[in-house]
Amino acid sequence: MRVSFLDRLLRQLRAARPQDRTAVLDALLDLEAALANPARHSGMGLRKLHPTDLWEVRIGLALRVLFRLSRDEAVFVFLGTHDDVKHFLKNLS
Repeated sequence: MRVSFLDRLLRQLRAARPQDRTAVLDALLDLEAALANPARHSGMGLRKLHPTDLWEVRIGLALRVLFRLSRDEAVFVFLGTHDDVKHFLKNLS
C-alpha cells in the first residue's frame, strides 16, 4: 500500500511534539495490518468516519489522524484533537 500526505498534514506534523510525530509514524507502520484484520488491532481506534472513504486512527489519548483510503493508497489529510476532527468533518458537508 502506498502512503502519501497532504501539505496541511505535513505542516501539522512539523508543529506537533516529537512524541506525537513518533506515535503517528508507529500508526502508519501498523496501518496495513490493521486494515487487513481490524478486530485484532482495535486498540488503534481505526474506524471509518465518512462515506467518502475517510478513516480515523487514534494517536494516544488526545490526537487523531484522518486519511482517505483507496484500493492501493492511503492519503493522510489531517491531524488534530477530537474537537479539531469534529470541526474538520463539519466543514466537509
